[in-house]
Amino acid sequence: MVNDPVGIPRDNSALLQFFKIFEDFARGTVLDAYVLLDVDGRVVKANQHASAMLKVGTKQMMKASSFEDLLKFNIEGSPLPLKDLLMLPTFRREDMINGVSTTGENKFVMLAYPFHEAGQVIGTFLILREITGETSQGSKLTASTTKAKTDMLSGLFNRSGLEDHLKERKQAIESLPTGDPGRIHSVIMMDIDFFKKVNDTYGHPAGDYVIKTVAKIVKSSCRQSDSAFRVGGEEFIVVFNATPVDGALVAAEKIRTAIQAYQFEFEGVHIPIAISIGAASLDVTSADPHADITRADAALYFSKQNGRNRVSVHDGVQLQPHLWVLPSKMAAA
Repeated sequence: MVNDPVGIPRDNSALLQFFKIFEDFARGTVLDAYVLLDVDGRVVKANQHASAMLKVGTKQMMKASSFEDLLKFNIEGSPLPLKDLLMLPTFRREDMINGVSTTGENKFVMLAYPFHEAGQVIGTFLILREITGETSQGSKLTASTTKAKTDMLSGLFNRSGLEDHLKERKQAIESLPTGDPGRIHSVIMMDIDFFKKVNDTYGHPAGDYVIKTVAKIVKSSCRQSDSAFRVGGEEFIVVFNATPVDGALVAAEKIRTAIQAYQFEFEGVHIPIAISIGAASLDVTSADPHADITRADAALYFSKQNGRNRVSVHDGVQLQPHLWVLPSKMAAA
């Protein structure tokens, strides 16, 4: 982030005007720490909860060159630079984020709300709810719940985890206004091509190796905000948060080409592996989001019908190929 020249304060009057509609609400009802940051990451306003949390006076906070000097964020050990939170196109929520300050490391639920003027971010409102004690007391229950929702072979979430994720996403975005880009989600369904032949030819241990390796490639090809699931023998789903279907198609091609290029070798034997993918937009607030997942499944089947190792999309009306030309003769499913 670029700081203003020393001695020349930034004019944050527009930001303060935007924040004014939140201020009375925040002052009277928000019991968590909050800070208002300008585009350089400097604290413009903060409440007493933030001051108590960081053990720094509000005036001292406002003198810091950046809020990152007071609190640094990471998610599961991966740094989350403050500049990423100062460039958000829309609301963002993180249910488990770590904050490191001079007082130690704590866990938070974080809400980040950007203010825009003329298409540009002019500041960000951060609310931080400390949950360190809650996660410590509930660690055994959380571990047990997580295990029940995790597929042991692939390490991805299972179908039960998918159901819970869809409910959580609905709750997270239903407060956003209609048309907010944060409401837009998409989904891809994937199926390993000729997987039965892998088991029959190379044995089930080799098949397990392929499942685990594909899962790693899928997870590494997605963003941290996306969620991957194994929902069947060789079937996977990825839900993309705040992402239109065009973005999901880019990710799908990345996954497909990565798997095609990977050298699958088990006990010294090379195993050729490819994957077929179907994509669709996903309305997690609808009465039945599974209808959209079914469209992605239909697009997956379309890829299978037309030669496999392909990505297709259902646009809500019809099935379409993505980045490939239909062959003259369709291959059998």
